[in-house]
Amino acid sequence: MRIELTLQDLVRARLAAAADPMGELAASLQVLQRRDGGRNAASAAFNRWRHRVWQGLPDSASVLTWLCRPDAPIPEFLLPAAGRYDLESGLAAVLRAEPVSLKAALRTAPAERDLPAWAAALADGDPAGLPRLVQAMQEYHDLALAPGWDVVCAQVDADLGMRTQVLLHGGIDALLTGLRPKVHWTAPVLETDDGIPATLPSEGAGLLLVPTYFSVCPALVPPSPGGTPRLHYPCVRHAAHSAGFDRGARKTPGNALADLLGPTRAAALAVLAVGCSTSELAARLGVTPSAVSKHTTVLRRAGLIITHRERNTVLHSLTPLGSALLDS
Repeated sequence: MRIELTLQDLVRARLAAAADPMGELAASLQVLQRRDGGRNAASAAFNRWRHRVWQGLPDSASVLTWLCRPDAPIPEFLLPAAGRYDLESGLAAVLRAEPVSLKAALRTAPAERDLPAWAAALADGDPAGLPRLVQAMQEYHDLALAPGWDVVCAQVDADLGMRTQVLLHGGIDALLTGLRPKVHWTAPVLETDDGIPATLPSEGAGLLLVPTYFSVCPALVPPSPGGTPRLHYPCVRHAAHSAGFDRGARKTPGNALADLLGPTRAAALAVLAVGCSTSELAARLGVTPSAVSKHTTVLRRAGLIITHRERNTVLHSLTPLGSALLDS
């Protein structure tokens, strides 16, 4: 999907304030159903979480998996307008979805014979089933997201902190360029690598960038009337941390890892679980930036971290291999 951003859009572009519980819920349902965990590193990072959730999934989730299919746009009424950063407000907005919004969002939904009648009627614009849908969303959230919501928030906050620094030092062009490789910015066109051949209209309302922990592919979300288009993009560090979703925060690297890498590089690897710049890493480790550069060079050559430059800032984060080593 693509959108052509006007000067007015760029002036009004901004970052989300926090993790979006409705966006995370919908994206996690897509990740749950993906079958490329052995080939796609970003998807494979959720294998342990996926196994746990499938084991406890309630029957009501069949409606949710029908609505939020992999490699398909998320129905717009499930992603209410930006500014709602708590689940209760988002679910209340779903309850108020208009019949015309339901029909428009579900016009391409596949026919499913096993759906309950109230769910199938949603595609005809019948809102009577919305309370049951909201109940199913709450039950799914309690099972799949609530146990590790603090991890989600920490990772989104870390991503937002890094993007804010990029915006501060490099401006909006650097911010949009830094969303690669699955988001392509060639002014004035922003395009997502999601395989959906559609163009989102731009009305000068800006663009809200929403880092999403459970996202594997970016998604452009059309605005509600008078609202702002949104880009839900994968957290740059979500793959590195998702293996620990059910275990809470990472443990301090043990003696075995320190023996393998050396104590400073082992500590650097742990810090980079949430990603940071060279100067930030130096401050955390208590060493000079030149010493950090030497350590990150070794870690990068070993395939444990990736490094990219945004104007005058050098940013580091873990690769899936680095994440697996830290989790072992």
